[in-house]
Amino acid sequence: MKFTIEIDDNYIKQFITFCGLVIVTYAYKNYNKEELNEKLNNAKTSFYKIAKRYFPSKFKSIEKEINDEVTAIIAENFPPMEGVENQYEIPKIGKDTQTILNHLQKIHDKDINPDDGKLFAYCYPTNKKHEDVVLKSYEMFVHLNALNPLAFQSLRRMEVEVVQMAIKMLNGGNEARGTMTTGGTESILMAMKAYRDRGYEVDGIREPEVVLPISAHPAFEKAAKYFGIKTKYVQSVDSVSDLVDLKEYESKINKNTILLVASAPQYPHGLMDPIESIGKLAEKYRKPFHVDACIGGFFLPWLEKLGYPIPCKFDFRVPSVTSISADIHKYGYATKGSSVLLFSSNEYRKYQFIAYTQWPGGLFVSPSMLGTRSGGNIAAAWSSLVSMGENGFMEYVDKIMKTSIAIQKGIVSLPLGNVEIIGSNPVMSIISLRSKVVNIHAVADSMEKHFSWKLERQHRPNSIHMTLTPSHIGIEKIFLENLKFSIQEVMADPNLSKKGSAAMYNGINNIPLTAIADDFLIEFLSKTYST
Repeated sequence: MKFTIEIDDNYIKQFITFCGLVIVTYAYKNYNKEELNEKLNNAKTSFYKIAKRYFPSKFKSIEKEINDEVTAIIAENFPPMEGVENQYEIPKIGKDTQTILNHLQKIHDKDINPDDGKLFAYCYPTNKKHEDVVLKSYEMFVHLNALNPLAFQSLRRMEVEVVQMAIKMLNGGNEARGTMTTGGTESILMAMKAYRDRGYEVDGIREPEVVLPISAHPAFEKAAKYFGIKTKYVQSVDSVSDLVDLKEYESKINKNTILLVASAPQYPHGLMDPIESIGKLAEKYRKPFHVDACIGGFFLPWLEKLGYPIPCKFDFRVPSVTSISADIHKYGYATKGSSVLLFSSNEYRKYQFIAYTQWPGGLFVSPSMLGTRSGGNIAAAWSSLVSMGENGFMEYVDKIMKTSIAIQKGIVSLPLGNVEIIGSNPVMSIISLRSKVVNIHAVADSMEKHFSWKLERQHRPNSIHMTLTPSHIGIEKIFLENLKFSIQEVMADPNLSKKGSAAMYNGINNIPLTAIADDFLIEFLSKTYST
């Protein structure tokens, strides 16, 4: 993909050039290098959007190329399902049970089976005994609604108990409180909303900012866009450890800062942010501090109990931590749609809630984004934690770590393509690989084509990601053999770097403006959910 902006009119060129010079001159005098780059990128994006709005005919070539590229990607990734009819209208007469189940089975047969251990994201399968009790619990309460805690006492009781179990696991004090949400994104959204409202009420902050590493989950950016918060990203990392640069982190903190953020660990590379060090910054500047443990919250406590090395404390034992998000539907092994957001005290949690007394339908108060919440996920989360127990969690963590360590050792000793693990010390079950010699995305394409391994593609830097789950226990030998084959194949055929996901990521990285890349992704999503 190579997008170009066609601007034929000289006065448009002159206008953009003049404005650019003015901004560059002003920025050079008033900002440091990093701030200058940020301002210039923002200026370029603003110019692009303004020019696109007022001179749409000049951008037709970009729109056409985006459309053509997206159409090709959609055709490649979503081919028609043979023998399956499209259902775009409600049938005049309802279909019988067996017909419905047969149809669903046909389309489900096209899905990858998470139990096969070829998928490295999205699903966390365990065993039939555990999943049976979780699903039976889900079905028992699936039609109940947690909208009003007075209506179904069972749901309130289970939610309180799930939250308390999580607080105890993460070393919260007697004052710690929390709520259940539908996932890590909602937990993060609610944390950001709470700190925005608290910053306004307590500190009078009207232009709220959050400081966070660039590796933090994009749900923080999502929340920032939803709630009018500015994200101040720390871009720099240590050249050896790949950990966030604390000097740059501190330089981002100012009077408008409502929250400091760290991850335990961060998702892209499985590296633990220096939580205790960031906690000292939170104490120094008297700022709230959120730890995103969505992926590590139900893994790290058992890892520590087993005696594996943990680079720092990651929970409420760090005195300045005011909130933690942790997903039960990841390493808590519950059904999809369950997470917890925990606060060190109700002084913080209360800003998460919304109350409205003027509605004719009655007094309204809500703890989270959703109104209606299925009781099924609450029951499944409760049952999963109680069924697994500390012994079950620790058994899985130990087995997963043995596989993770074996894969890491195998990669280190692999004498091909200069493939290396990102970071000097991935803390748990996440491994990310990069290479300065071989196109790592082409390697992932080869692994999928020949062996059905579905590795996650990443960039900045280009890398491939794997999150290990119970379904991956014992895969190290065959995985490393297949990886060696794929590296050799890509090294022998450079043209593979111009195909598949390798070509797409190269194209995205070469797009001159972030705004154009955003347009590309939005068009992709639009076509994905179109007929």
